[in-house]
Amino acid sequence: MLCTLCASPNFNLSPIQTDPSAPIPWTSTPTSTKYYVSTHQPSLPALFASAKQGCHLCTLIRSELFHIRGHESEEEHHQGFVDLRVYITGEEEEKGWVGLESYSGKQIQAVTRTNMRDVRVPLDFIRFEPYLESLLQEKAYNFDPNTGCSENFKLVTTWLSRCLRHHPLCTISTPPYPELPSRVLDVACPMTTSKLALIDTFGIQASYITLSHVWGKAQIITTTTSTLAERMEGIAMERLSNTFRDAVEVARQINVRYLWIDSLCIIQNDLADWEKESAKMGSYYSNALFNIAAVSSSDGSGGLFTSRNPRQIAPCPITVVFPSKDSIRDGKKIEGFLRVNSGWDPVLQIAGFQRPPLWQRAWVLQERLLSTRLLMFSNMQMSWKCRQEEASESVPEGSQRHTDMTGTDEMLRLVLMGLKKFPLKAQFIEPEIVVPEREGEEEHTVHAYGTEELIQVYNAWYDLVSLYTKCELTVASDIFPAISGIASCIASATQDRYVAGLWIRDIHRGLVWSAPDSTISKPDLRQYRAPSWSWASLRATSNFYVREMSQKGLKVSIKLFTVSGVAPHAPDAFLLGKAGVNALKVIGILKRAHPVDTGGGLPEEAVFKDIPHRHETLFDLNERKSVGWYFADNIDRKYLNEVWCCPIMTEERSPRQGEKLRDGQTSVVEARGVALLLLDKNERICMRVGSLWIRDATWFDGCKTESFSII
Repeated sequence: MLCTLCASPNFNLSPIQTDPSAPIPWTSTPTSTKYYVSTHQPSLPALFASAKQGCHLCTLIRSELFHIRGHESEEEHHQGFVDLRVYITGEEEEKGWVGLESYSGKQIQAVTRTNMRDVRVPLDFIRFEPYLESLLQEKAYNFDPNTGCSENFKLVTTWLSRCLRHHPLCTISTPPYPELPSRVLDVACPMTTSKLALIDTFGIQASYITLSHVWGKAQIITTTTSTLAERMEGIAMERLSNTFRDAVEVARQINVRYLWIDSLCIIQNDLADWEKESAKMGSYYSNALFNIAAVSSSDGSGGLFTSRNPRQIAPCPITVVFPSKDSIRDGKKIEGFLRVNSGWDPVLQIAGFQRPPLWQRAWVLQERLLSTRLLMFSNMQMSWKCRQEEASESVPEGSQRHTDMTGTDEMLRLVLMGLKKFPLKAQFIEPEIVVPEREGEEEHTVHAYGTEELIQVYNAWYDLVSLYTKCELTVASDIFPAISGIASCIASATQDRYVAGLWIRDIHRGLVWSAPDSTISKPDLRQYRAPSWSWASLRATSNFYVREMSQKGLKVSIKLFTVSGVAPHAPDAFLLGKAGVNALKVIGILKRAHPVDTGGGLPEEAVFKDIPHRHETLFDLNERKSVGWYFADNIDRKYLNEVWCCPIMTEERSPRQGEKLRDGQTSVVEARGVALLLLDKNERICMRVGSLWIRDATWFDGCKTESFSII
């Protein structure tokens, strides 16, 4: 439905006008600020009234204005007017006409003025392929507010078919008919659609889909040892949560017989079954035809489908009269669609405090990354993502993925797809890391055992861990299983040994992590789940220093610290989090220092009198000087009287402005490492209690290396 003013915007009635403040929106090289105009609404209240009455285009513009401007006063609303503008490039002006022959891809701007400033809503004029055009016309005409409408299932079929036929990256690493998970739900009951059944698959090969969801606090249906036989006989649809019921509906509409849901397909109170199945979950998601993601639901009652106003996001069918290249009197009438240029969608918010419920769940990180295809349902729209394309109700034709990926992201993608392997070399030397001079480049590392590509994989892992530790885990011991699928892919690609969340061949960089201020107030976990040197030992967000280095030209050496071994462990123990107290056997330096919280100044004890501290928090009381900063891992480790400093990396950098140097010194060498608590003086057994930054690495001059263990 369109209002009278939106039915057929006519740009042929307007002479060329000039907007000296306007950039050309579709190019990075502005060559013209000239445009044709079609008068739209006389005021913002008129626009809002038309949207309320159901005009598709006015609704699109109003919705995007809300995201751009937010809430504004009624007085400001009354000052506004709305014009539609088509800007032209210099080349188009020389030819005397606007746009390409098809006009598809041409941008039209809805411009409104409030408080003497222009607010621009960019709209793309699109012409789709015939089948998609017909489907979108049907979708606009029927106006079904539910994301589970029949037109949306036709869209899913279109996206899936296009992916299977034309996306080699999506099909090259996954078999067309993979082996089914150990148990699946058979949703194609031959007797009735009101039931489904849990079945043992015995190695059957067939297509299946999976579900990512938030369990939430509400009780959902599960399979236990006592209910297994009952689930095999059949499950009534009314016993399922809304989310599970909607997932069954998706499977049936797309004509996929088998569905895998963790709570029903894993025996929840059988530890042996849980360990066996959780170790396979990575392959279950990567081999699925697609994974359904209940993005906005905080528990099973939320469901997949939601009611919203589809006119706020769906392309609007419209006929536009563009200026003619032949005559100013005869415009060129083109049928197509208008849609917002950059609509906001919760599925895009994978980090930060405003993440939707599903993206806050730790298990879902690997479910999202390992799935070949994702069908996502948010409270705004249904969207699709595969390894080559992204699509949604607002961009139904799809757009290419990864056009702006960094080298690190691209390398991780290839590793998770199983398309990148690194040859293992028997010998390797200590690496040197050089942070690049130019912004946006990856740091360069010289490794005899690998390449810069290998370092990109490790960097990607550290980035993932930082994101992963911001997510929620209901069961603390799941810290390793919930990310084991990704770890298995990296282990397979790098042939490296994975130990408690870190990689042996990059252990130096991996050990220098810290817990930021937002989590430092949390106490120790009351039940052991990882050695103290692992980021997984804390219930905290973990940041890795090597991913935060910002000084250009920085050189990092890691020759002070050698890992000579790790305590033996059972196969897959670190992947499943089953390992006990695993000691890291180290040859390195230990030097005692005293941490002090200097927030309110130095303590009044005589030993601290007259020590210049520059707001530093780590002191050598023998040499009576401050030496750097101590960053406690959490509140339980903040007020220790002494720690043992273990340097892992030294950094050589240029002096800062005003920084004093010793005679003959042209650069500054600092040290980064870990702060340890000595638990057994005779056996030299330590535990990590924090990270440290030593201002002058020469403080360690004269110290001898020794053997010790970190548990």
